[in-house]
Amino acid sequence: MHHNFKHWWGHFRVHLRHIIRNGALFYILTAIVLLPVWFNPQMKLNSLVQDTLFLIDMSESMNVPDVNYPEPHSDRLTLAKHVVRESMASLPCGSRVSVAMFAADEAVLLFEPLEVCRHYPAIEQMVMGINRRMRWIGDSLITETIVAATKEAKDRGLNLVMITDGDEMPHKDIPYINDLIKLRGQIKGILLGVGGDALQPIPKFNERDEMIGYWTKEDAVLQGNYPELLAYVRNLSPGEQAVEGMLDAVTEYSSSYNPKVMKRVSDAIGFDLARVRIPDDAVAALNNVEFREYALAERDARWIYALIAVGLILIAWFWHLIQSVNAYIGRLYMKIKGPKRS
Repeated sequence: MHHNFKHWWGHFRVHLRHIIRNGALFYILTAIVLLPVWFNPQMKLNSLVQDTLFLIDMSESMNVPDVNYPEPHSDRLTLAKHVVRESMASLPCGSRVSVAMFAADEAVLLFEPLEVCRHYPAIEQMVMGINRRMRWIGDSLITETIVAATKEAKDRGLNLVMITDGDEMPHKDIPYINDLIKLRGQIKGILLGVGGDALQPIPKFNERDEMIGYWTKEDAVLQGNYPELLAYVRNLSPGEQAVEGMLDAVTEYSSSYNPKVMKRVSDAIGFDLARVRIPDDAVAALNNVEFREYALAERDARWIYALIAVGLILIAWFWHLIQSVNAYIGRLYMKIKGPKRS
């Protein structure tokens, strides 16, 4: 056994000298250095990041097809999803993002904050998969939702970006803002407004997501926002319309972008406000140094291993070149010196 070991050791030393001499050792080291790359190594670096909670309005007014992106007569929800997708793509790597939906006064987070570059494909697929059938109620209460979402964003150290048409149910031109004023300065945020300026009818869909018509004044009363008219409407026969002028006070059956609500709310809480017709409008609004800060963030560390590997390959190449030059000089020296004379 001892003899076999000595034999094996001798062969190993011969091969080791050979791979050192021709530079192959550096290529072997390169392969070893690149092994961790397959496991997506991460490292903590002090980076400029923009941690963000995107909040999407899911109320029924977001079904109104009065925007022209990505196609003419697209609905507001479709534009909102594209806004989130393009906005995420514009954030610096290392930023954490989360996405939430809201209806009535409730904001529901779809997932806890994730690093945007590493998880972008999964987040993008989730965002683009949002649809109106995920709505749990048709109303929206902007002020109450911002109060709830601000707490969620603050607990996670995120900025808040809310995409909405500002159209509440019931309609308001002067929302209650005292609760928002109390939150002023706690987090940074921006309201992104979507929707057209002209009042449009609100589509109505059944449980199979088939459009079955539009909301009417009678439907709006049955939602309970006009108690003085509720008994009258309930006594109407199916399909019967109210007497002309009887429901003139009812406005919730149609919708448009509500700049008054958006301006009052943004001023109260100290958020920026931007009107969005295409995603680039949102990207421009988000490209603000005030929304960014330095923080330790996970960054892709594969470039470090790649840099070391390139260095080893260059060393191997120069090593091989030096050995070739030495060998050539040795042969040239022997040729000039000639054979030894006895």
